[in-house]
This record gives sequence, C-alpha cells and structure tokens, in this order.
Amino acid sequence: MNVLVCRWDRITLQALLERGARVTLVYDEWEAANRAIDPELVARVDRRYVIRSFDALDEMAQLAVDIRSSGVKIDRVLSLSEFSQFSAAYLATLLGLEQPAIEKSVLMRDKRAMKDRAREAGITCARYVSLSTADVEGSVRRVEDELGFPVIVKPAAGLGSVDTSKVTGPEELAAILRSAGQETIAQFLLAEEPIDGDEYHVDAVWEGGRAQVLGVSRYLRPRMLVETPGRDNGSILLPRERESALYEEIEELHRRINDAFGISDDITHLELFRRADGRLWFSEIATRFAGGAIPESFGGALGADLRELWVEAIMGRGHEPLELQEPPYPYVGWINLAPDAPGTIVAEPSDELISRFPYVLNTIRTRHVGSEIGDLHPSVWCTLLVIGADSEEQFRERAAELESALLPAFEMAE
Repeated sequence: MNVLVCRWDRITLQALLERGARVTLVYDEWEAANRAIDPELVARVDRRYVIRSFDALDEMAQLAVDIRSSGVKIDRVLSLSEFSQFSAAYLATLLGLEQPAIEKSVLMRDKRAMKDRAREAGITCARYVSLSTADVEGSVRRVEDELGFPVIVKPAAGLGSVDTSKVTGPEELAAILRSAGQETIAQFLLAEEPIDGDEYHVDAVWEGGRAQVLGVSRYLRPRMLVETPGRDNGSILLPRERESALYEEIEELHRRINDAFGISDDITHLELFRRADGRLWFSEIATRFAGGAIPESFGGALGADLRELWVEAIMGRGHEPLELQEPPYPYVGWINLAPDAPGTIVAEPSDELISRFPYVLNTIRTRHVGSEIGDLHPSVWCTLLVIGADSEEQFRERAAELESALLPAFEMAE
C-alpha cells in the first residue's frame, strides 16, 4: 500500500513502515526545526517533501503533480494533525481519491460548520454566534442579542483549547476581537454558550463504518476549567466491563455523528458533555488522533498505542496481528505535569524520581530542559505520565500524589 502521510509522527510512521507500507512523507519547515525528526526513520520512506506551510495551496498543487508525474499511485492519504486536515483533503482530491473529502475537512476544522451539521442531524450541541474581526461592534451585538454572557470564545478553525477563553462581558469580547484582528485579513471566531457537567472524550478507529477500537474516557476536569496545565489535566480510560451502559449510549450517539459527517474509514477524537439532566451534548469531533497522552493510554491498557491500532486497521489483517494484553489495572489514564509560569525550563522531574511510583506505566516528555514556554493553556504538554489504578477514585488520588511530589521539581528561568 502506498500511503501519503501529512505531518511528522514517529509512532505512526514506524508502525506503517513495519507493516510494509510504502510511505510518501510531507512535513513543514516548522516541524523540521522544532520536532525531533529521526533521520534513520526518514531514510526508510520512499520520498520526503519539506514544505513551507500546509496552508499554501500552490505548494500542495505542485506536490500532487510531482507525485503523479513520478508514476506513484497513492492508495491512502493520512492527516496526523489538526492543521494538515485541509491540505490532506486537497491532496487526496488531486490524486484521485474520494477520502479524505474536502467537504469533510471543512466540517472537521471549522467549528461553525461542524455545529451546523450536527444540529441539522438532530444532535444536541451548544448554540453559537459567528464572529468576525472585521465587524467587532456587530459581532459583540449579536452575542448580546442571541446568547448573552458569559460565552466561550474560540477560533473558528482552531485546535483543542488553544486560544479558547471564557468571556464575561462585551468589553472583554471586543478586546479579544481587536487583538485577533491585528492580522492583515479578517479572522473568524465563534462564541458559544457554556456547557457544564462532566466532559468525556471518545477515541476510535473506524474501517468500513465499523469500530475496530473504541474507548471512552472521562477528563479529570473539563478542559475549560483547567487553570494551569500541570494540575487536574488528564483523563481516565473507562473499562467497558464496568461502564457498559455508558458505552452503549455513546456508541449509539457516535453512529449518528458518523452518519452526519460521513465518517467511515477514519481515526476520530470526539468530545462530549454529560449535563446535570443526564443528556449527552456533542461538543466537537476531529478525524485525527488525540493529543496529550491519550494514544499512549491505550498502550498502557492494551499493550498497543492507539496509533499502532489505527495502522493495523489501515493495513488489514495480512500481517502478524498486534499482541494485546490484559490491562495491568482496570483504570488506566494519563496526566500532564507542567510548570505554572512561563519561561525556560531549567529543571524537570527526573526519571529516578518518577520511578518511585510503581503505578506509573509510561513517561512521555514533549518539552525538555531548555524548552521555552510562552502563554499557558491546557495543551502545554511537558511531562506526560500514563498511570494505572484499581478505581476511578484511586486514579484521582494517585494523580494528586504525583502532582504534589513532582511539580516542585520544575524550575524556570525568565
């Protein structure tokens, strides 16, 4: 199988190559400068392209022509991040593939289109108002008239909780829009009514419309309530055998969501809320694997990373199947440890210190000593720990224990 991979990810790329895929790899200059690109792994791909930006359609068009002129027939295009969704669909279209489709990429990226489609399908979700930095006064007025305050404001095509904030009044909203409008072109955002209750994420691999893998996780704290990225920032993968009713309810809703968005052969990351009245509310969905240590949590529970399970589904059963295991604990999940102030990391929790806690199953470091941290938000990933527990209550106790013991090991310099 010839696979075109958009963005760099070591686990996905290694899994594809180990299963015999012929890979065309595309990543951008920022990744080349800031990611730990493995030259030995890159040497194993058929061809590699380093581009300026995934948002540059001229580059995507030229890239597609170059691939076609080489005589290579691409069988599948994979987008490994939020920011390569548009370009992956554009490339697929130019290469004669039906998926990922351009319309679906818009539905997955633009949260306004996403909510419109969900409502059309009768799926309960928050009301929203579209905002434009070219019309600050009109945008503020529409929020006052249609939603009131407070509201959650986020980029229309943003990523997770980055640049997302709770806005309590018209002056604050106007300031955000003016700040975002300093670019030379109009920027689009949206304001939506806040949703309370427990927040869940659902991560699944779909082939032929059937779930090959599906896990339901509860966030330790709703993402919008995370005050600093190093505390209460993580989630617990809930065991199906103990939460069968929840799984059945969510799987039924997921089928409706898949039908609405044309999801059939994808990896998905879905976010939901359970409100006080017991109803599930749709928040967002993405056709990419999740961030944080969510993929690695599946490794802690099953013995195989979610990305490896995705590649196994893509490549089919003509290869040696992954060896899955019984979970070492009924509850497995992850937490993020991070400094509570911006600056440069000069010290971090050591491997020796972390090893004192036997229930830590895996450590993933995404920022190391010397890394600079600017604005703090829930997706500032630093030291991610996969941990196990015998109950949800014990998981939360262990998460608090790790935060208390390890967060003081971070030292920052201005």
